Amino acid sequence: MYPGVLVDREQVDVLNLLSNVLPAVRIALGIMLFSSISAMLHAASFTVQAEPAKEEFSITEQQAIALFYQRNLGLIAASLNIDNARAQEIIAAAIPNPVFSFTVHELAPKAFAPESRHLAVPAYLPQIQQLIETAGKRRLRIESSELATEAVNFDVQDVARVLTNTVRRSFYNLLLAQKTIKVARDNLEHYREILRVNEIRLKVGDVAEMDFVRIEVESLKVQSDQDQARAALNQARADLLLLLGWPENSIEINAAETWPQATPEIALATQDQLVERALERRPDMRAARIRIAQARKVLTLAQRQVIPDVTISAFYDRDQGNQFPRTGGVGISIPIPLFYQQKGEISQARVGLTSSELALRQAEYDVRAEVMKASAAWQSADAIARRFETYVVKKIEALRKAQEIAYQKGAVGVLDLIDAERSYRTIMLDYYAALANRSKAWADLLMAYGEETGNPRYQSGSNQDDWRSARSHRVNFGK
Repeated sequence: MYPGVLVDREQVDVLNLLSNVLPAVRIALGIMLFSSISAMLHAASFTVQAEPAKEEFSITEQQAIALFYQRNLGLIAASLNIDNARAQEIIAAAIPNPVFSFTVHELAPKAFAPESRHLAVPAYLPQIQQLIETAGKRRLRIESSELATEAVNFDVQDVARVLTNTVRRSFYNLLLAQKTIKVARDNLEHYREILRVNEIRLKVGDVAEMDFVRIEVESLKVQSDQDQARAALNQARADLLLLLGWPENSIEINAAETWPQATPEIALATQDQLVERALERRPDMRAARIRIAQARKVLTLAQRQVIPDVTISAFYDRDQGNQFPRTGGVGISIPIPLFYQQKGEISQARVGLTSSELALRQAEYDVRAEVMKASAAWQSADAIARRFETYVVKKIEALRKAQEIAYQKGAVGVLDLIDAERSYRTIMLDYYAALANRSKAWADLLMAYGEETGNPRYQSGSNQDDWRSARSHRVNFGK
């Protein structure tokens, strides 16, 4: 066998035996090494996922809106306009203050000379004046300012109407993020179970190594999807908390696992009915109508300004040099509108009235368009979500189970199993996205319809009570 080396028959038999056994040993060692590496990868991924449990609590949609009314800085700033309007009411109702004057006259260089001490000089004249507004101008100013305050109240309600929709949409985004990570976790756990079963089958040679690697690679992709879903969840939380003013101990906030239910009064109404109700009840429409009434008051006030106001005065004169040293008197003064008759103010008020009427007409057009668009979007989103609920979800769940059973029996290959898992994940994500889209479309319809939100400034309850109530309703994350 080897030149120059003498071997006996037994040594040759041993060498032949080793040459036949070594390939099998190499294969066994390779399988053991691959299994060990796979187990280490699974253990490492499990260690990464096993994070310390954090305190989590849920908040309902209504609790989120209540906190928004109480804590959102933008809404609070808008509510300050009400205080400003009430201050304008006080200014408009103010009566002009009287004017007091005191005059010392008959001052001369010799008045203080020694030879003039017997004379009662100098003389003095106290006087008081009062402006009296005529033609009901003060009453018109008061009525105009009261209408302005009422319009500002509706403006704040309109801001609340728009921002409430923002809160709702942010709440639904958080709920969608929770559903997305739930699907990712369920899919990952499912792949881990498939890996566990196929790892045993690989050891006994019941599955090809390439098929096992495909399943393992797909599980790593699913794990990446879970990481992305977790990042989207944290972003959705931050968006909602920003609107809520970051309440105390709210980092791990969750949205209650409930999608909104449609109100039959709105959902079953026709577009014409929704438009008519919106034109009647929406705060921006009511504010526009009130501003027309206010503009008419302003025009009337400008026309009344042509009538001059009257200033009356009274005085007391003490002058020892007069025949009557102590005298008094009254006076009246009236400006004569000879050169200017308030034509500029009257024209300006007429322009303001015309602008208010045009603003109301434009608001009507906008309301009709918003309601029609929101109603159409809601009907479309509702139809899509209903198809998922009644047909698609049940079918994809049945297909997933059937493919898994068929794979276990060897009727289908690993590619069919992976395709079924991918289809299930895609359909479930589309299903939850359809639910979120329907919820957002419903929120848009409520905003266009003009849901009664009331004045957010006078919402009952305290911040801490609502927040504690929210914390008392705990649910499991992603359940």
